[in-house]
Amino acid sequence: MTFSIAGICTQTGRIGYAVTTSSVAVGARVGRIGPDCVVFSQARTDPRLHAPGIAEFGRTQNARRALDAMQAAGDHLHWRQVGVLSRFGDAVYSTGESCLPHAGGLVGENCLALGNFLASDHVLPGIVEGFATAGPDTSLAGRLLAGLQAGAAAGGERDRLQSAAVKVLGADDLFDVDLRVDKSIDPLSDLADLLRDWAPKADAYRIRALAPDDAPSSSEVEGTASPT
Repeated sequence: MTFSIAGICTQTGRIGYAVTTSSVAVGARVGRIGPDCVVFSQARTDPRLHAPGIAEFGRTQNARRALDAMQAAGDHLHWRQVGVLSRFGDAVYSTGESCLPHAGGLVGENCLALGNFLASDHVLPGIVEGFATAGPDTSLAGRLLAGLQAGAAAGGERDRLQSAAVKVLGADDLFDVDLRVDKSIDPLSDLADLLRDWAPKADAYRIRALAPDDAPSSSEVEGTASPT
């Protein structure tokens, strides 16, 4: 009972995903980013399937073989919805026959949308369109969130959403964005608020990792420094 989108930014080389669902703490279970791909396990989720997919993609740079490795490592596949999006734009997915309808996937330009227990077959196209039309100046995280918001506007999931997450891998093996709303009556709005708060601070926290001697203090970054 989840809908998600993985996407890449061809201008920056960033790769990431966003996900929302009617259960709590979806960010703990659905989705993982490797150096060159995003993998999803959702519906009746088995997060253990992420590692085999990322490892196989690392060996082969082949999205289909990564998906095959995830399925070979799993069981009860009729309950699983799995997908892979590579940094190079290749996308594959599979939806088990027991996943609740509307269920399936849709490959868009530089993105992959997946969903199950959706209100209608308009949701996945809405997600892809939302990602595509968010605007060239919108960050990848913003475009991923726009995809989820458009999917929700198109009907979303049949049950009320409770949690959401967005994650984007940047340079130097550091995450530009890694945000979760684990329980909320409006998780997409809360995630948007969190992203707005985080975005202007992200570079400062990157400096703290790469060049700590040059980094501002946490109080400066957070605007909580005492006046002098």
